[in-house]
Amino acid sequence: MRILVVGGAGFIGSHVCAHLREAGHDLHAYDQGSANAPDWLKDARVRYAGVPITKGDLLDLPRLLGTITKYSPDMVINLAAKPGVGEAEQNPAPFDEVNVVGVVRLLEACRRGGVRHLVHASSSSVYGNRSGMLKEEHEPAPVGHYGRTKLLGERYIEQACCEHGLSARILRPFTVIGPLGRPDMAAWKFAEQIRAGMPVTLHQDASRDFTPVHDLARAFVASVERPWSGLETINVGSGECHPVVSLAQLLADSMGRPLKTKVLAKPDYLPTSTCADSSGALRLLDWRPRLPFAEAVRDFGKWYVSQEYDEEK
Repeated sequence: MRILVVGGAGFIGSHVCAHLREAGHDLHAYDQGSANAPDWLKDARVRYAGVPITKGDLLDLPRLLGTITKYSPDMVINLAAKPGVGEAEQNPAPFDEVNVVGVVRLLEACRRGGVRHLVHASSSSVYGNRSGMLKEEHEPAPVGHYGRTKLLGERYIEQACCEHGLSARILRPFTVIGPLGRPDMAAWKFAEQIRAGMPVTLHQDASRDFTPVHDLARAFVASVERPWSGLETINVGSGECHPVVSLAQLLADSMGRPLKTKVLAKPDYLPTSTCADSSGALRLLDWRPRLPFAEAVRDFGKWYVSQEYDEEK
């Protein structure tokens, strides 16, 4: 299958490209290359993805449409987004542009380019501060600006399905962890603090459903390989909720360092806990999580240490 992966040089995108390539698909990536990451990490992601990449902005409709027209994909996967829950509260405008306007531009490019199937990465942040196992049937109620932009992106995709006959699968990943991750994510921040001998900053009573990136990538592969029509919204998570202090302790253990912690009050724009009911993924994609939480954390810790990361790399 010919697949265009928008955002294919990012954290999740590079893993999705690698898994799709190994499955024998014909791939091309479209990516701006402006991720908030050091150059060595960007280069590592591109090498790992292992696919041709057209450099382009999601907001650049002529270039995006030109890429679709030239490559003529059977399907588009959209992993392009402006990430960062905390940053979205301080500087919301770029999140509106990429996560909302960017989705509208992509949908227009797909319509004009004759693309009939789209797999889109949303976020568990659309659910907001709910307790218990989260199901797709739960009414979204985001508590932060990032979640609101992701929900608006979903709404525009729903509209395109109704008005233009697009078939779309919207995946809602829960907290993703793994090699090539983002420096602004908890696992990386914790690892930096542990390496520096500093207390790890934790939010009081916080817990998350940590989803291994390789498991998530398998869900995207299943999404393109299993036929469907219309609109489907699918949670992708481990189905287990772990205190963030467990993440910190496992990272410290994997790095051979002691753990010191500092507990702060949770900001209002963050949920206390998240936990996915991924029964829909099992039913629609024949997907289930494989990598246990502790192994996923050790996998990231081992990768982080192997980079010998420092400010000058």
